[in-house]
Amino acid sequence: MVGGSFAQVVWDASDSFTMYAWDSEHSIHYTAAYSTTAGGELATFTTSHTVGSLTPQHSIHAPGTAIKSSNDGSSFFGLNLPSSQTAVDNDINKQYLYSYARSVNQGDHLTFNNILALVRFKMSGDIANSVTSVTLTGASALAGDFVIMPSTSGIPDITLAKKFTGDASSESVTLTGTFKKDTYYYFAVIPGKQTSFSLKFSGSSGSTTKIAVKTVTFEQGKISDLGTFSLGVAFTDPATPSTATIKYMSASTAKKVTIAVIPDGFTLNELDKYEMLAKSAINTLFEVEPYKSYKEYFNVYILKVASNQSGANITDGHGNITTTRDCYFGSKWGVSSYSDMAANSSTIETFVTNNCPDIPSIHPFNEVPVLMIINDSRYGGICHSVSDGKGYAMVPYTYNGGSMTWSYPDYEASSESDYSAAQVAVSSSKKDLLGHNAGNWLNTMVHEFGGHCFGRLADEYWNADNTGNETISEHVWDVPFSLNVSSQYSTVGWQHLLDTAAALGSPYNTRIGKYQGGDTYMKRRWRSEQISCMIDNRFYFSTFQRELIVRRIMTLAGVAFNKADFWAKDNPLDPVRDMISSPVMGDDPVMPRPVPLLPPPVLYETDW
Repeated sequence: MVGGSFAQVVWDASDSFTMYAWDSEHSIHYTAAYSTTAGGELATFTTSHTVGSLTPQHSIHAPGTAIKSSNDGSSFFGLNLPSSQTAVDNDINKQYLYSYARSVNQGDHLTFNNILALVRFKMSGDIANSVTSVTLTGASALAGDFVIMPSTSGIPDITLAKKFTGDASSESVTLTGTFKKDTYYYFAVIPGKQTSFSLKFSGSSGSTTKIAVKTVTFEQGKISDLGTFSLGVAFTDPATPSTATIKYMSASTAKKVTIAVIPDGFTLNELDKYEMLAKSAINTLFEVEPYKSYKEYFNVYILKVASNQSGANITDGHGNITTTRDCYFGSKWGVSSYSDMAANSSTIETFVTNNCPDIPSIHPFNEVPVLMIINDSRYGGICHSVSDGKGYAMVPYTYNGGSMTWSYPDYEASSESDYSAAQVAVSSSKKDLLGHNAGNWLNTMVHEFGGHCFGRLADEYWNADNTGNETISEHVWDVPFSLNVSSQYSTVGWQHLLDTAAALGSPYNTRIGKYQGGDTYMKRRWRSEQISCMIDNRFYFSTFQRELIVRRIMTLAGVAFNKADFWAKDNPLDPVRDMISSPVMGDDPVMPRPVPLLPPPVLYETDW
């Protein structure tokens, strides 16, 4: 039963749950199945199984789905929420009301808490009564496999990072049935934050899609009300064109700075999904400084083009395609190797030039950075950049929007100034102080596109004990690259920040310095701050990186960089260090899957 802002657990006759307790002596989960013959908010359950004395015990009510328990004492439980659900007038089908209770002592009363989130909506308009299905699509998983991790509070943590049956998840949930206008209908979904979502209302004569670009969090045990959707008198979705251009963001400045977003591996029927992901990516980018404070300068175009097949080509890790996908731009990379990640650069240039309205009236192609979103769940991400400014970033929809975490390097030079110094292990206390970043494909996007492609920043992480070269040739390119790192300790590009750091005050004076390591090299490379987006993909660019990005914006906008204006707008907030305590790991209360750092950008001296 549902009502208000919370979903209540109300029992029906014949309801059941399963109790689990770990038997360490025999290394198995002890289980007992309970059922009731009466209903209500309070119910008495009985079992025909022998009840053991092991505690704590974990009780799970999840009708219609198999529960998979961990094979050790960690008490992880795998569940599956169907992506196809049945509509019920003004209620939720009880089949999807999964709940959990934890008992500490023998004889405890069990208090069950809902595991899932509920999302409700209404419809108005003449065609509401003709709707036969409604599909909710989010920017990350809403259904499929997930894992609950019991907590002492009795409210379990939920993660998509640990799997029992693989990555079987879905970012869409479909309700089917007979619908009525002005009536509440409910989806059961996996809790989490969605940076955008869409609702598609379908009937026998067509469909109507509503795309929302706001961020919403579907909270565990609570009901999110999306409101009433006016559907009008007829289904409005035309046949999806194979190509289209959407102007998603408009600049208010005299000369515009243009960004183009393109898809690869999205079929004709998947272009709505791409549009939603593209809007989610742009929304995210412009919540990160300095993009947030300079949003008024940007025109953003979402360009649509269909691929014949979903996904991207798979390679042997050396560029040779082993599994072919008929995708429009020919995206490809290896299963576990990302350094050969590439697409057909000439096809990208031709398509964007022909479909982006600002080319050539405002900018030539080499002044329009391109973000490619790829309909592929594999991990990956890379940027291709040319000396004259051309660039495109490739970012797949990794793990269907599931969680990832990136790490600060395990070793570093023992001296910041001496490049002959030995390497030492980075202490856990230092890592905790810098914070641990968790996120998803959008973090990769901000790093690859916001950092490399637009900002033309180098990576600031490092690998093994690499010596490095004395000079960085990209500093003297027509459109410089890698200005955020230096090959000389004595002469760094951010000396002006060092000279004024004390006057700038906290946190500038404690963060800005000369730190050895960057550009993939542990030694002979220096960066301006210990941690940034260019190391672990957090939504934080260092002070000097923010300045370089703003200088790039001003150059493309034909405006002189003004130091006073920069400082007036600058915001040094690091959401990982300054807002989220390190044990929380970003937005995810449990440890997401760790992933390796991605390869550095591919740089071309003349043309690609």
